[in-house]
Amino acid sequence: MANATETTLSQVEENVSSREAIVFSGESRNMAIGFAMLAAGIAAFVADLTDTFFAEATAWVFIIWGLLFLYGDLLLMTRKFIVTEEGLEIYIPFRFWSRRKLWAWKNIYRMDLVIDRRNTHPRDCKIQIYHQYPGEISIDREDRDFDPELVALIIERARLKPDGDAASISLDNLPFGRSAVYTWKK
Repeated sequence: MANATETTLSQVEENVSSREAIVFSGESRNMAIGFAMLAAGIAAFVADLTDTFFAEATAWVFIIWGLLFLYGDLLLMTRKFIVTEEGLEIYIPFRFWSRRKLWAWKNIYRMDLVIDRRNTHPRDCKIQIYHQYPGEISIDREDRDFDPELVALIIERARLKPDGDAASISLDNLPFGRSAVYTWKK
């Protein structure tokens, strides 16, 4: 009887832990360029500076590009990386196509940590996660701002091994002042 109870409890704990997910929210973005271009395009119409065709066309181009910049920033701000037992889920609620992608851990085969010479803070660094579905020739890649907890979880769950200099760095204390790419592979 005790064994049955222990087995049942361990199964329940397993199910609960497999459903728990760690969510990493989107990056902060500076939306000033999008707002400035949109405002400049609208201001051209309000100030009646669109008497000629080229001025009106330029104003429309500014409005369209301003909206595109704002939409791109909105996509990145609302993007979520969700770490589950099954894999890495990437959810972008404002995308019109393919809002949710689930990458199985076994198919994530590489991750790069890109440090630029000008970077002075960990948040300035980028991670690049590579994924390939079995039997496909296309490679998917997602770029994101560096988060040491997310990087550690991806390395652990995808069973990636450091390649080259990646074995010598600490994720909590990154080396700055020179350009470098640290890679973890299967």
